Amino acid sequence: MECSLPESLDISTVLDSATHYKQWLAQEDRIQIDATSVLRVDAAGLQVLASLFLSAKKHQINIQLVQPTQVLLEAITTLGLREQIEWNCDFGEECYDKNSSCG
Repeated sequence: MECSLPESLDISTVLDSATHYKQWLAQEDRIQIDATSVLRVDAAGLQVLASLFLSAKKHQINIQLVQPTQVLLEAITTLGLREQIEWNCDFGEECYDKNSSCG
């Protein structure tokens, strides 16, 4: 299943995001999340996103962010969530951290 994150991944979108994430988990065994639109991120938004990834892994659902924006990658790194949230920087996009593995 291919899904997309909204432009704002913050406290104002947490309830809607959590609802969407539950629907995504119920429908598929593989989830690719397009993160190209994310321009605004806060800790609450990342907490819900991390919860999605942890729930997916717990239920053996393959999950990955695709082409996350620099602002999203910076937030993930700053909050120490790199091990919980996996991403892929394919399609010619550079990773925020050039020394990191993009997958």
